[in-house]
Parts: sequence; C-alpha cells; structure tokens
Amino acid sequence: MLVASLPSAAAVAETPPLQIWFIRHGESEINVPGNPRLVPDGGMSYPLTRRGVEQARELAATLNGEPITKIYTSTHLRAVQTADAVAFDHTLTLSLAPEAVEIDFGLTPDSTQDVRAVYNDLARKWLIEKDLEARNGRGESFGEVQRRFLPFVREVMNRHALDSGIVVIVAHSATLGFMVPVLANNVPADFALRHPLPNTGIIKTELRDSRLVCTDWAGITTFGE
Repeated sequence: MLVASLPSAAAVAETPPLQIWFIRHGESEINVPGNPRLVPDGGMSYPLTRRGVEQARELAATLNGEPITKIYTSTHLRAVQTADAVAFDHTLTLSLAPEAVEIDFGLTPDSTQDVRAVYNDLARKWLIEKDLEARNGRGESFGEVQRRFLPFVREVMNRHALDSGIVVIVAHSATLGFMVPVLANNVPADFALRHPLPNTGIIKTELRDSRLVCTDWAGITTFGE
C-alpha cells in the first residue's frame, strides 16, 4: 500500500510567508487639480480618468506573473475599477471592503477649503499633537479610521494566515498612508507625508509571526526616521 509522504520540516520552513500588498487606485477625476467636487466622494462618484485607466492596465500587466490569490477593494468606484483590471488578468473575483474607503476629511461639494491644507492640518494634529480624535467639520478622526480599517486588515491576516502568495487590498492614498504604518510599525508614522503614494503605487508587506512587516513602499525599501 502506498502512503502519501508528509512534507519535511525543511519544506514547511521554506514556504514563503503570506504577502499583503496595499495598492492605491489609478488617477481619478477627484485627483485632477482644479476639478470641482460636484458631488460627495463615495460610491459611484469620481471614476478613473483616461490616464487612470491606462495606469490600471499597466498595473495589471506588471502584476501578471505574481501569485495573487485574493483581491479586496474599497467600494469607491476608482478603486473597484483599478482592482477589476488586476482581477480580470488573474481570473479572480473581488471582495468589496467598505472599511477600506478613503478618509472623509469633512469636505462638502460647496466647501471652499483647500484639500491639501486640511490634510496637512489634520496630519499635524494626529501625528505630532497626538490628538487622534481631531476632525475637520463632520469628517472622520484618526481614531475612527483606525476603528474601521485596522480590524478589517487583521481579519484578512487571520483568514489568510496559513496561505502563501499575495493578497491585494486596493484602497486610497490617505487611508493607506496613515494606517499602514500603524499595522507595519517598521515604517515611521509620518513616512507617507515625506513619501506620498503615487497612483497605482504598491506598499508590499509580509506576515511574520502574526505581524505585518513592510518590505517595499513604492520602491523604497529602507524606512529610517
């Protein structure tokens, strides 16, 4: 009688760790300087621009040979469109993740506030003054973003802990810039302020001893203070 042999300890040890890649969506209508914010940011508003579509296609081509096993995406249209390009190429379905949407900075369609000024003001309050409940108008606080995004990612980590390959999460620049350093603490909290994530930029992390470690931030592999 033939008995199937179990994998050796060495073979188990050589199994590569699960990787989680956080990817920013392609350029969308809301990213183009000077474009008016005619409707609230959410759902089907602000699709990819023509350039954004090209970026999504280029992203899919770049990731063509990667062992991607699962794709999660923010429910904002620009993220879904970007994730779809990768999913089609890998014959994968998408899992929608409303927890991964962009931070609500409290900017209404009729607001005269400058987006960058609001972002910088909140970044100062959150990262320097450590006021994690500061907010602009009716927008989200750092603490609120943590309470929706971090449990989602940790659930993904638990769900795929025994898997190998790559799990992709497509989301947004501010959400990823503020939250990934909380999850992967080998990255300084203000790293994204000095190294903004470009459209379709990838933050690569891997699971080590139940923790995420960042290995590559859009091409940067050292994260000193």
